[in-house]
Amino acid sequence: MKTRWFILIGAMMALLVLLTATLASANTTTTTTPSIAKTLYRCENNFSDEELADLQANGDDGYEPDDCPLLAHVLTGPMLLNFCQPGDEDWVKFKAQPNTIYQIRAEPPWNYPTEPHLELYLDNNLVAQNDHYFNNDAELWWWNSDVEQFIYVRATELLGRHDCGNSSYTLSLHAFPGNSFTPAPSTPTLPSTPTLIPTPTVTPPPGA
Repeated sequence: MKTRWFILIGAMMALLVLLTATLASANTTTTTTPSIAKTLYRCENNFSDEELADLQANGDDGYEPDDCPLLAHVLTGPMLLNFCQPGDEDWVKFKAQPNTIYQIRAEPPWNYPTEPHLELYLDNNLVAQNDHYFNNDAELWWWNSDVEQFIYVRATELLGRHDCGNSSYTLSLHAFPGNSFTPAPSTPTLPSTPTLIPTPTVTPPPGA
């Protein structure tokens, strides 16, 4: 009888220990070390080498981070970019010369679904954006009729696609100096005033 009693007490104690451990586990808050990826894409120019290496490991292009005007790279030649993360955007800048027309063009590979959308900013104000496409190529034209100044361009994916290497595109800049695209003046140029030639005096012959 005493043996059964001890067995019953032992079983109850084991059950109590198990229940206590289960409750303690349920009430414990699991803490995880935040991933470096959670701190990426901030609008600061103090990224560490470890963070930049992590960007490359995630499949980002070599221009990241470039998600705000502060991190914009100078656009001097064709740049191969891609949309890799949700909400990814690419910022570039260039120094616009006076009296110059600029063409900014974003061209995905022919078999990619990427649809870049371009916006041009002057003094933090949106002054132009592309409103047409050639297949999936986006194009933006802008004339700098003012002094030399830095212009910023923001590129985003029209439908929010983000598939790293499968959402790439080439961004390029072309400049056309002068007024070659300025329409001719509408007022016609008047010819110079003609020189009046005096009418000669005719003298009749004698006996007429």
